[in-house]
Amino acid sequence: MSDTNDDHKRELECLRLVSDLRQLAKATLGPDLRAHCLRMAKHWSGEADEPARDDTGVDRGPLH
Repeated sequence: MSDTNDDHKRELECLRLVSDLRQLAKATLGPDLRAHCLRMAKHWSGEADEPARDDTGVDRGPLH
């Protein structure tokens, strides 16, 4: 699979995760869990367009 296909696949996976987190936030009764799900959705919605980074914030380059 080419890097372009891998990037597209990762972007779609992130968008699916964001959608699932938003649905979970709507379905949950706990305000803390709801807020956490929405924070995670916000985080992952930005991840779809970002290069891969490790936990130090250093760019690891293209995904393989």
